[in-house]
Amino acid sequence: MNEQTASNVSEVKDNELSRAEALYREAKTMSVQGRSLDALEKFEEALEIYEAADGKDVEVANICEQIGDLRVRRGNFKGAIPVYQRGLAICEKKHDPVSTVLLAEKIIDLYRQLGDLDKALPYYFRALELLEGLEDVGKIGLYLTGIGDIYQKRNELDKALDAYRTAHGIYQSTAYRERAEILEKGIKVIEEAMSAGVSK
Repeated sequence: MNEQTASNVSEVKDNELSRAEALYREAKTMSVQGRSLDALEKFEEALEIYEAADGKDVEVANICEQIGDLRVRRGNFKGAIPVYQRGLAICEKKHDPVSTVLLAEKIIDLYRQLGDLDKALPYYFRALELLEGLEDVGKIGLYLTGIGDIYQKRNELDKALDAYRTAHGIYQSTAYRERAEILEKGIKVIEEAMSAGVSK
């Protein structure tokens, strides 16, 4: 490839990336205006350009989240999950724990709303692992409670109790006294059910 050809190729790429940036800005404006369908089209067009370019993983992850948010807004929960998952995979690859946890939370929330708690469980554990590194005590307790809820629904009461007790210990040693009291009551109910041999 001669210098002129290389220069032309570079110019085309730059033009395409400039177009993607413009599409992204348009999509954001449309989203704020409540024009979610138009915004989705623009985001998807920008996504296609960024996917074809090298080194644009951050932009791809960002647009995936935007598309997921718009699909959720339009009630398309199942359609939002794969784009969130794609964004999460990029954030993990880029070692961005804050964004990974944020996307994991969105996926967990959707699986909970869809009543598919088993699918939410791996995301709880992944987020919990990252939160321990981030030392976000409040959220660690919240995630452990969520894990306990899933185990309780699956009638795996020993595992549920472990998660609840750990969360309770965290809440007791912090300012989350109210959450600790709520968990305490729940733990007692499970313990009584287990000692009576009754499944709740």
